[in-house]
Amino acid sequence: MTKTADEQEPARDAGTYRAPAAERALDILEFMAVTPEPQKQSQIAAGVGRSIQEVYRIIQLLERRGYLQRDPASDLYVASLKLFTLAHSTQQIRGLSDAAIGPMRELVNAINQSCHVAVLTGAEVAIVCQVNSPLAMRYSVSPGARFPAHQTSSGLVLLAGLPPDRRSSVLEIVASMLGPDEDIETVNSYIEAISRQACDVRPSLVVAGVTNISLPIRDFHGETIAALTVPFLPMKDMTASLETAIEIAGGAAEDISRQLGYRGERLSLQMSVGAGTADRRGPRPKAREPNRGS
Repeated sequence: MTKTADEQEPARDAGTYRAPAAERALDILEFMAVTPEPQKQSQIAAGVGRSIQEVYRIIQLLERRGYLQRDPASDLYVASLKLFTLAHSTQQIRGLSDAAIGPMRELVNAINQSCHVAVLTGAEVAIVCQVNSPLAMRYSVSPGARFPAHQTSSGLVLLAGLPPDRRSSVLEIVASMLGPDEDIETVNSYIEAISRQACDVRPSLVVAGVTNISLPIRDFHGETIAALTVPFLPMKDMTASLETAIEIAGGAAEDISRQLGYRGERLSLQMSVGAGTADRRGPRPKAREPNRGS
C-alpha cells in the first residue's frame, strides 16, 4: 500500500501525536504574520520550507476561511486581520482592552501624545490597542504590530515584570535573536534598571527623537501582564512636558491596573531617563487619583 505524504513524514517530536496538515497551516500563518510584503505561492512554500504541492491546498483553504487575502490581478497573498480579530476575542485580551481604552483616551487628551498597550508573546511584543494623538503631527504604531521585545521599552518593561525562571527562558530566546551590535549584558542592564525604577523612560532604541515612557500594567495577582507606552514626541507647541507626561501616564497605568483587580502598592516612579543617566529632578505635578469606576 502506498503511503500518503502525511504518513511518510517523520514525527518531529517522539511520543507526540502528529497532524502534518495542521502543522503546515500553522507554519504558513506564522510566516505570513511576520512577512510584510505580498507573497506568491512559491514564496510561501519556500518560506516554510515546503514544496508547492504540500502547501497549495492549504493556502486555498486559508484563503477561503479568510486568513489569507489574494489579489486576483497579481495572485499575491497577504495575511488578513482575522487572527488579530480572534486574538481580541479572547477573554484576557478583551478584558485588557476594555479596561485600557478609557484611561488611554484620558491620557491622550491630557498630554496630546499617542499611547499604546502591548503584551508579551514569546520573545516579541504585540500591540493590542492604540490611541492616537489628536494633533496632525504624531507618532503611533499599528494594532497587531509585533516587535522584538528587547528592542522596545514595552518589551523591556514586560521582561522586567516576569518571574525570574520565566524571564531566564525568554532571555535565552532573546539571546538567539540579537544582532551584531547587540549583547545580552546590555539587555540585562536595561531590565535591572527598570526593575529598580518601576518604569522605563529612555530615548527610543528604534526611532530617533522619540522618548519612550513605558509603565507596567498589573492584574489581580500583581503580575505584569501588559505595558502602557507613550512614544513622547517633543514639539514646539506641546501642552505637557516630559516630566508631566510621565506622571499622568503613571496615573493611567494605575487606573488600568485597578480596573483589572490590582490592589497592591502604587507605582513609585523614579524620574530618570535611560539607564545610568542623572535624575531629571524638579517640581512634580501631583499624580491624579485613579479612576475607581468599572
